[in-house]
Amino acid sequence: MRLKAGERWRYQPPMGHTVLWAAIASGAVSVPDELRHGDFAAFEASNEAVEFEAITDTEFVLGSAAPHRHDLVLGHYSVHTTPAALRNGEAFIEEIRAGNG
Repeated sequence: MRLKAGERWRYQPPMGHTVLWAAIASGAVSVPDELRHGDFAAFEASNEAVEFEAITDTEFVLGSAAPHRHDLVLGHYSVHTTPAALRNGEAFIEEIRAGNG
């Protein structure tokens, strides 16, 4: 999302999306807490809308999702549902890095 200083934008998550996060690429935004370049924010679980107000010209990425009902296995570059899937995914990333993918 790109907002000019003083501009507001309201995000209403789709039904069931109670997981919400934002990563600030540049500038600063109020939600109402201030987030700046490089900040990552994970919001409290909610169906409520979130209003963003740009303090300066800003760019950020926003994501929302329905909660995942499975335990997650976190890797360096990815998230999977099983340790085996994580190993396969990270091996594929290494293949791509080596020019074989």
